[in-house]
Amino acid sequence: MSSNTIGRPTNDKLILSKDEILKEALKILDEQGEKELSFRKLAKVFGVTAMALKHHVGTRHDIIKSLVDIVYKDVNSISATEDSKEAIEQLLGNYCKCVFKHPNVSRLLLTDHSLINQELFRLTDEIRKHAISLVNDEKEGILFADIIVDYTHGFVLAAASQNEKTDLGVLTIKDFYKGLNWLLQRV
Repeated sequence: MSSNTIGRPTNDKLILSKDEILKEALKILDEQGEKELSFRKLAKVFGVTAMALKHHVGTRHDIIKSLVDIVYKDVNSISATEDSKEAIEQLLGNYCKCVFKHPNVSRLLLTDHSLINQELFRLTDEIRKHAISLVNDEKEGILFADIIVDYTHGFVLAAASQNEKTDLGVLTIKDFYKGLNWLLQRV
């Protein structure tokens, strides 16, 4: 067996850690896309076998689920506010920033709903709570929350998919807030 395919690093080599493997997996996913994320590619980076990696991180699905947790871990962190419009802006702004920074993780999330974690469920609950507060009606509040969440998904997927400047220019987070504020002013 050659030295670059050993299963366990010797004492003078890198000790594998789940955090380091996930950091590299996120880098590959961000830079090269979902199809390029493989145990072989990761193993080559660390100079170990694919099985050694699996021992630390589990299955490919487990890796992606862990990446969702990493990318969205602070999505619900907002400044304390009693203003529901401001809270919605902050929450959805945080979500947009996550998608802009890691669009490939977000695409995977939208194609495999089993990847939705507790932070994202909590995000939805918080948006609904604030939307209900804005309109003073549960049914209308949930409908309004669904509308602004749909707007947000549409915007960020379009913006994150841009590879070059379009005739509209490059969509930015400022453009997102313009559209969101337009919606919030109608309540």
